[in-house]
Amino acid sequence: MSWIVPAFWCSEVLNSLLVGERKGRIFADQTRAFLEDLRALRPTLDDAPLERVFHYIQAICRQHALASYDALYVELAMRSGSPLATLDKNQRDAALAVGVTCI
Repeated sequence: MSWIVPAFWCSEVLNSLLVGERKGRIFADQTRAFLEDLRALRPTLDDAPLERVFHYIQAICRQHALASYDALYVELAMRSGSPLATLDKNQRDAALAVGVTCI
């Protein structure tokens, strides 16, 4: 199984894990193990060019009232023909509205 994520995804995942550590929800060794598991999955990082962000992604943000980082995931799923894995209702609704399959 191959998967594609926005380039900022690495920072987003790390930040979530570190916040979990600070709040006492997880420990540093769990963070390290989780990151190793993710690395083993070998995600493809997609670096959206400025023109795409300032044009297509901005349009998705406006049409569906999404934050830019949420719209990046939707646009990437549209462009790549990949399903979108999300638990966010607004992001899911936007993805379904533009024909993206959600899991």
